[in-house]
Amino acid sequence: MADKDTSQDPQQDDSAVPSSEEPSSSQKPSPEDELMKKINDLKASEEVGVHDSYQEQIEVLEAKVKEADDRALRSMAELKNAQQRMETEKSSFAVFATQKLILQVLEVYENYHRLMAHKPEDLPESEWLKGLELIDQQFVKFMEQQGVMQIESNIGGRIDPEKHEAMMTDEGEKDVILEVFSEGFEMNGRVIKTAKVKVGKG
Repeated sequence: MADKDTSQDPQQDDSAVPSSEEPSSSQKPSPEDELMKKINDLKASEEVGVHDSYQEQIEVLEAKVKEADDRALRSMAELKNAQQRMETEKSSFAVFATQKLILQVLEVYENYHRLMAHKPEDLPESEWLKGLELIDQQFVKFMEQQGVMQIESNIGGRIDPEKHEAMMTDEGEKDVILEVFSEGFEMNGRVIKTAKVKVGKG
């Protein structure tokens, strides 16, 4: 019986020794663990560096895209303004060309009226004269279709500085029309030829 008790004591002592040594061995990492930790730390730092590099490239590209968009918007705005200027100039040129032509036609028309104003009073009514009067009516209708209207210049009426040009003055009420030398005309509400008149000087 004494031998059985003696054989169990060493087993109890062996089990007690490892339990006292395990904490000290776990607190100190092995050289392999330290090496792996350094490798992981290095990889992590490299990944951060790569991420920062990509982020910088993305920011640079975004800035370039924004700059390109701004240039495109400016170019489109400049193109639109240029088109508007061209349309305005084209319209102005068309109006100027039409106005110039109308003025030349009006000069012929005024000469025709001067001629008709001095026709002989004893000239009998004839088909020839009726034909001239018909031409006059057709001409007036054509000018109205082009937006051309004769400016009112009534004897005894008051002068309008924007529509009448006083060529002479004479005894009479100030700024009152005494005589009309040539008619004035408007085109689409714009004066293209002022009426030449004589007015009273007051």
